[in-house]
Amino acid sequence: MKVLDALKPKTMVGQMIAILFASFAFIVIILMMLEVVQQKTPLDTANEDWIKSRIKSQVELLTLVDITNFKPLFTQTSRCHSGYTFSREPFKFKQQTKETHALEKLLSKEMNWDINHVKIGHVTLRKNDFSYNKCQDDVFQFPIDAVVISIKLPKGPWVNAEVHGHHWHVDQFVQKIVELLITFFIIACIAIFFIARLAKPLNNLNHSANKFAQGLEVSEIEETGPPDIKRTIQSFNAMQRQVKKEVSKRTETLAAMSHDIRTPLTALRIKAEFVENVLDRESLIASIIKMEKITASALEFLKGENRTEAMKTVDLSILLESECFDFSESGNNVRYIGLQNVQQKCRPEALIRAVRNLIENAVKYGNAAVVDLATTNETVTLSVADTGPGIPLDKIDTVMEPFKRLSKARESNEGGFGLGLAIAKSIAEGHNSKLELSANLPSGLIVSITLNKDIDENI
Repeated sequence: MKVLDALKPKTMVGQMIAILFASFAFIVIILMMLEVVQQKTPLDTANEDWIKSRIKSQVELLTLVDITNFKPLFTQTSRCHSGYTFSREPFKFKQQTKETHALEKLLSKEMNWDINHVKIGHVTLRKNDFSYNKCQDDVFQFPIDAVVISIKLPKGPWVNAEVHGHHWHVDQFVQKIVELLITFFIIACIAIFFIARLAKPLNNLNHSANKFAQGLEVSEIEETGPPDIKRTIQSFNAMQRQVKKEVSKRTETLAAMSHDIRTPLTALRIKAEFVENVLDRESLIASIIKMEKITASALEFLKGENRTEAMKTVDLSILLESECFDFSESGNNVRYIGLQNVQQKCRPEALIRAVRNLIENAVKYGNAAVVDLATTNETVTLSVADTGPGIPLDKIDTVMEPFKRLSKARESNEGGFGLGLAIAKSIAEGHNSKLELSANLPSGLIVSITLNKDIDENI
């Protein structure tokens, strides 16, 4: 699966492979264009050195052979693309032009032949002419335009050599493409191997970054690859250590403050008990209790960010039913209406802590909570609904931030410290999920957490 993910078009390796294949397609298109552009006419082909050399060799050979042996010799030497005949007179041409006359002069000069013994003209040939019957059926589409070069032997008849233009044959082109494709495949395999090696440090960096972002878990990356990637990995490793150190320092400081503050708070509460004025005594005790709750909530928020709890597969429906039962036993209007026997991989203690906070908010601000559990082929969604005043759409993002509370909550005696949703949000993110808020019409709020069934254990 990881290999397939690395080959996706959005990844660096996938894009580089796409560039390779795009380059191959571009080369094929260029070759096709060149094949079309470089089509040679019969006259152009006749003017090529290899044609002249072939005809010269044939003429020299015929001067040494008796005329009675011409026919078996032509049968033996003629091929699909190089046919010969002999005749008493020059070949009957369809047309002679200035270009053919110029080629006659050039050929007679280069071969040191008599100009009157060289005749060249345009003709139209069919399958039965020359040696075309030796060709496969799909090589030519007859009739074809060609050039015939007639040369009179010193003693004997005229020798006729046909010359046809360079034709674009699909089968030959396909053969070239197949050969090119095999070569490209070999080169591409080698290129992909080295691309993957170059991308491996970046993939390790990405994996480590995700791991660090999910749980602040430091995982040192081996410093390999090109110098610039090595420097990036070195910086990232240093950043991991520094961030982990600062977060640990913050957590330890807050935990120590919470621990140390309990002693003076306990002493203050004892002294408050001796205050004679009832109103003053109750006010002091309420303030002390509030301070204790603030420190406890802050620690709980930090605990919600902690993702070191191991993933386990549990029956989520049983956990939710048990939590709802506990709230009901305490006199709260909380009920479970979800599915039964829903197996899900999660951090159970953290997830129940999130659900507990959501139920507490629903009971506190909506006087009741309905807990639901639904599934699809890929997800499991747990939700807590209430019938309270709800939250305005423009306040949804704000209310999930730590210590953020709506004005009614701040003014209410039931108001918390603005950490319930923040803790639940942090736990949801620890499961690679999101906390979502929506309206529960006609009034109220629905808070849901959607988990992936194939959740990664390493998040």
